[in-house]
Amino acid sequence: MTLRRLLCVTLAGAVCAAPALAQTYKWKDAQGRTHYSDTPPPADARAATEKKLQPSVVEQGPSYAEREAMKNAPVTVWLGNECDKLCESAQALLKSRGIAYSEQRITTEEQKQAFATRFKVKEARVPAIAAGADQLMGFSADAWTRLLDRAGYPAKGSAKPQPPKPAAAAPEAPEGAAAEGNGQTTEPPAPR
Repeated sequence: MTLRRLLCVTLAGAVCAAPALAQTYKWKDAQGRTHYSDTPPPADARAATEKKLQPSVVEQGPSYAEREAMKNAPVTVWLGNECDKLCESAQALLKSRGIAYSEQRITTEEQKQAFATRFKVKEARVPAIAAGADQLMGFSADAWTRLLDRAGYPAKGSAKPQPPKPAAAAPEAPEGAAAEGNGQTTEPPAPR
């Protein structure tokens, strides 16, 4: 009995698998009508073609919730050259959640001023994040997670990490010019 059942199951599997491996034929008959079938066309068929069916592949992309969050609350992150550990932690959080974001490096005085104006502060403190109108300065994994949750981002998004972009060259300062407040000369950031 067991051998008989095994044989039946094997035959049933072969019968079910056959359509998946089937070929499709297209041809025109003598009256010019187009036919499609999984059996070869008759000998008098004209313009016969054969196509092997391939399994369909569904590509995964952002979910509806993720697409809506990206549309309504795009994420921008501000980073600087002096916040290595904090900036790395911030980027690691975004990558682990699969969040697509744009990155702004603050390297010049003009960029610092624009940042201070946007965040309504006297001094730029990075890393900082904005998701739509909601924004935070400084990094706290819990606070950034709450901000992304409020913006509607799923716990695990589909964004793939992007290769780092080369940093834009900062305008050259006259030799010996010091950056405001810290007595150091300004240099463009080194690419990561």
